[in-house]
Amino acid sequence: MRIAIIDDEPDLRATTKALLELYCPETILVGEADGVKSGIVLLQETKPDLVFLDVEINEGTGFDIVKAFPQRNFSVIFVTGHNEYAVRAFKFSAVDYLLKPIDPDELVQAVAKAKSTYEQGISGLPLQALETNLNPKADLKHVILKDAEKVYLVKLEEIIRCESSDNYTRFHLTENRSILVSTTLKEYETLFNGHHFLRCHQSHLINLQHFDFFDKREGGSVRMKDQSVLPVSTRKKDTLLKALEQL
Repeated sequence: MRIAIIDDEPDLRATTKALLELYCPETILVGEADGVKSGIVLLQETKPDLVFLDVEINEGTGFDIVKAFPQRNFSVIFVTGHNEYAVRAFKFSAVDYLLKPIDPDELVQAVAKAKSTYEQGISGLPLQALETNLNPKADLKHVILKDAEKVYLVKLEEIIRCESSDNYTRFHLTENRSILVSTTLKEYETLFNGHHFLRCHQSHLINLQHFDFFDKREGGSVRMKDQSVLPVSTRKKDTLLKALEQL
């Protein structure tokens, strides 16, 4: 892969370059830049396959560079400090990121994932989702889901419930759609925290916006608006009732 590095810290650019040479020898560095203007020119002239892009750079942010390319034919790995909100937005959008200082193992994994995304021609979709999720004054609205064949841009409001299946999670969506992804339910429970999602049972994460009613009989269960009936664990009953009162 042909790679560009855009970062306003010379030492970090040098470190990234050295790590790529050591751990990803199949990559080719086509250029470096330290700001928005020079970064845009670099990408226009070199047309890389993958860009390592610092979030905070001279003259603006890495997102300013992404917005300058509405039709993108490159993948992006963001490099960031400990901006908790940005990291969460990256996770929602399935955009790869590396925390400073860069860990070699995480670098290798990120490059491999970026190569796969680029070869499938889907690099633009995660970045599209990221743009809609980066406004800190607004709720995160979209999540990227990937199954064995396709990548989906899904609105949170379309998700009725998520069901655990070993190390997989099946998303049950509006209009009788479902998507099976190779990520655990626990990860989505953490990701969707604060967005009206509740783990009512070890195997079920529900969107309270699609809740129909709670049946107290026979240990307790919830019915969702897709007519599904799900068990509620004993220790989750009080949590569920409190959450419903706050809707």
